[in-house]
Amino acid sequence: MTSNKWITDLKTLLQVAKARLDVREKKKTEQVAKERYTVADYIRNNKTPRARIAVEHLVREDYKIEAMDRIEAYVDTLLMRLQLVKDRPKNGTVDPAVEQPLANILWAAPFLAQDIPELGQVTLMFKKHFGSEYVTMCEQNKLGMVDVDLLRCLSCDLIPKLLIEKYLVEICRSQNVPFEPDQTIMAQDEFWTIGQRYVQHPPVNDEKRPPPPPSSGGASSTGGSGGGGAVAQYPSYQATQPSAPQFEKPPPTYSAVSFYCFLED
Repeated sequence: MTSNKWITDLKTLLQVAKARLDVREKKKTEQVAKERYTVADYIRNNKTPRARIAVEHLVREDYKIEAMDRIEAYVDTLLMRLQLVKDRPKNGTVDPAVEQPLANILWAAPFLAQDIPELGQVTLMFKKHFGSEYVTMCEQNKLGMVDVDLLRCLSCDLIPKLLIEKYLVEICRSQNVPFEPDQTIMAQDEFWTIGQRYVQHPPVNDEKRPPPPPSSGGASSTGGSGGGGAVAQYPSYQATQPSAPQFEKPPPTYSAVSFYCFLED
């Protein structure tokens, strides 16, 4: 009875956490969309330093939205495989089918505790069931099962300047605001450098190139007179097409009567 109550409480917490994750994702997405207009206004009013600070906040929010989406998928997976958790005894080993989603949820819980407090309660419940040692290993990623993209989203302490500059370029392009990015920062991007070289040194148009020099004079093979280069004559070969094979005797013909007789046999 105690085990059934523990699973019921865990299922309720996971369902609430999943619903809260979905709501927080949508709300943060709407906030980020509004803040993009604010960044464009900063650029329009020549407040580029403030725009870069605001963009850094936007990048962190985008990372958190992506992390919430991934954790929501892991919570959904854990809910579908909750029977595998129930079948395991207390302080026993974790089922391999549950180990990866559980490791990701336990690792991300401290980072998302302010937005999703239910994840902290889920961590406490798993500490009582599987032991604090296992939960600590998951929180420190000693098992090496945490998703690489999740690590990138929640472990990013310093946002790269190149990423901030790219955000500014994209926001200003979508809002039709003129913006000249920092060339020293954008020089770190290989594709941007190639594009700038193309803009500064466009390829030469074929129409502007000087005509090729005329060929050396000589008598034409056709015997015509006049100035000009001789036209080269190339031997012509007659294309041979394969012919149908010849039979010594024509193929036999069958009448309708003989065909029906063949079917009856």
